[in-house]
Amino acid sequence: MPMIYYFAYPSPSTGGDFVNIEHVTTLARCGIAARMLYPGPRGQHAGLPRDAQPMSDTRLGPEDYFVIPENDTALIEHARGLPCKIVIHNQNTFYFLQAIGSLQALDPAKFNTVICPSRGSAAMLTEAGYLASVSVVQPCLPEYFAPAAKRLSIAYAPAKLPVESAAVKTAFASMFPQHAAIEWHPIAKMSRRQVAQLLAPSAIYAAFSNLESLSLATLEAMKSGCIVVGDHGGGGLDYATPENGLLLRADEIIDFSRKLAQAVDLFHRAGQGTALAAEAMRTASAFSAQRFEQELTDFWSARVKR
Repeated sequence: MPMIYYFAYPSPSTGGDFVNIEHVTTLARCGIAARMLYPGPRGQHAGLPRDAQPMSDTRLGPEDYFVIPENDTALIEHARGLPCKIVIHNQNTFYFLQAIGSLQALDPAKFNTVICPSRGSAAMLTEAGYLASVSVVQPCLPEYFAPAAKRLSIAYAPAKLPVESAAVKTAFASMFPQHAAIEWHPIAKMSRRQVAQLLAPSAIYAAFSNLESLSLATLEAMKSGCIVVGDHGGGGLDYATPENGLLLRADEIIDFSRKLAQAVDLFHRAGQGTALAAEAMRTASAFSAQRFEQELTDFWSARVKR
């Protein structure tokens, strides 16, 4: 019986790592044989499912599938010589195109299947010249992302755009001194549940996304009932509208600051009942566990039996 293996880094830390774990645990729950493979010695895999196993202990057969990330060039090279079938989980088309060098260099017989997290990322890949199979499996947003009693504070993730985020903080406090005391809470080195706990009471989410295929962080803020201000990094083309967020580029520092002030005024007037936050929550509700499970099992059921 074919086995599906997803590559995993021993200590998951990124949104993409957590999405891969959700793929494997959902497949296993639905009766499709799937497991995670990690490099290194047995036992060193904090945060992975219990049945994860080291690559060195695993023999991949010609009927098996190995799902690899899009931006690990060493792993892509290693996959060329494996006897199994290869699926690239392309969670960021920007990173894929940067890493691969040339789509024409991918052997179409070996690298003939790609999973993308959004329609926008899939379209970008095919328009760039990838001619084989591209399927969209959008991730889900866990139920623990939910609003709590909101207070006037701003959550933000500065890691991808540290200069822009620092500039906006300074400009906002300088342009609107009456709001200088509003607390900013950075999202950094947190588990996903800790992120949810930070977003739940935050009134505003300042989005400093960059080069995204979906911008899961923005969707998590939407599901948490935040007023979203800022940049979805390209990944929000599937879902971002003027009705569910105050959207602009992260490098528009002055306008970004003005939009934050607008969000503060909206919260002062309507509390957590703003139309923007309500529409954001409706938008995020489409990224449900049910839809994710259906898209995922449809993809794999066409390839392996339950």
